[in-house]
Amino acid sequence: MDEVNAMAKAGETVGKAVGTGIKQARHGAKRAGETGAVLSRQAAARAERELASRGYSTEELQEIIAQRATGKSRKELAKQAKQARKDWEKRTTESRKRLAARIDPAPVKKRRWPWLLLMLVALGVAAAAIALTRRPEELPLAAADDEPWDSHTPGTTPPRHRAAAETDGHQEPLTVETPKANPPTP
Repeated sequence: MDEVNAMAKAGETVGKAVGTGIKQARHGAKRAGETGAVLSRQAAARAERELASRGYSTEELQEIIAQRATGKSRKELAKQAKQARKDWEKRTTESRKRLAARIDPAPVKKRRWPWLLLMLVALGVAAAAIALTRRPEELPLAAADDEPWDSHTPGTTPPRHRAAAETDGHQEPLTVETPKANPPTP
């Protein structure tokens, strides 16, 4: 049992030591970060003073560094970077579409022109049926006594008044003809 107690005490002491070490490391990292920030601000201020003493501003220095490194101005580099981003986006979009098509191919589209042809034929048949059913009404044949072929010949009876259903929409003026006497035939 002494061994169990000894191991438990050893675990506790090691745990305390590790906890203390981690705490000290965190505090040391925090101090180092703060010190680094202060020193970097001091270095930046010193560098700006030295540049100003030589007649350069920070913007001019950036332009000079870009010119020496690439042979292009910062404006040209920005334009080139913008174009490169645009090309990259275009290529990645196309690649994604191709990959999606490989993973899940689109279903084959059905042809619709046979249905269109069938619809046109059906419309033609319907139009022909309507045209054939809308024939003009036929007038009943008149009896030979009702109206002579030539009603304007002298010695014939004037035409009788037609019924409203028998008219074709054209009304003839009412004229009264006086019957002429037929000469006696020998």
